[in-house]
Amino acid sequence: MVVLQEDRGTWPKEHFALTVEEVDIEAAATALRQRGVVVNGPVYHEWIPAKSVYFSDPDGHDLELCAPMKKA
Repeated sequence: MVVLQEDRGTWPKEHFALTVEEVDIEAAATALRQRGVVVNGPVYHEWIPAKSVYFSDPDGHDLELCAPMKKA
């Protein structure tokens, strides 16, 4: 997934994004937190639409789990 946008807000400029299923995003965030990972989110992005969680790996790489949502 490649996303280009003018306003990056508070999320990292450069990061790795991995797609997950919408039904798995909350469980993924919980599993990361249970392992001591600092997680930001889930964050809802209306313009995609998607839910994302952001975190860093032990080497400091910024990562995103992105769950595209079905349009209503």
